[in-house]
Amino acid sequence: MKLTTTILLAGCLLPKIKDTTKPVFNMYAITHDMQVPANYYTTKTGFFCNMERAVEKQTKVQVKVRLGSLEHTQKLEGYNLSTLPAAH
Repeated sequence: MKLTTTILLAGCLLPKIKDTTKPVFNMYAITHDMQVPANYYTTKTGFFCNMERAVEKQTKVQVKVRLGSLEHTQKLEGYNLSTLPAAH
C-alpha cells in the first residue's frame, strides 16, 4: 500500500516532461494529393490485367495470364527472384 501511494504521489509531484523534438517528415505518409484514384487500375493497366480482374470478379477464382515463362514474367514485373519460392 505504501509503495502504491508513493508511486502515485511521485507521479503527481514530478514535473511534466515535454517532448521538444521536432516532428520528422514521414516519407511514407500518404497525403490526399498522393492517393491513387479509384479508377487507376481500370484506366492505367493493360488489357490482360483488366481481363484477369473481370474474370476473377465474375468467377471468384483467381486467374493469371502469363505471356512467357514464370521467371521472365517475374523479372519484368520487378520481383526479386532470389526470395521467391522455386516453381515446379
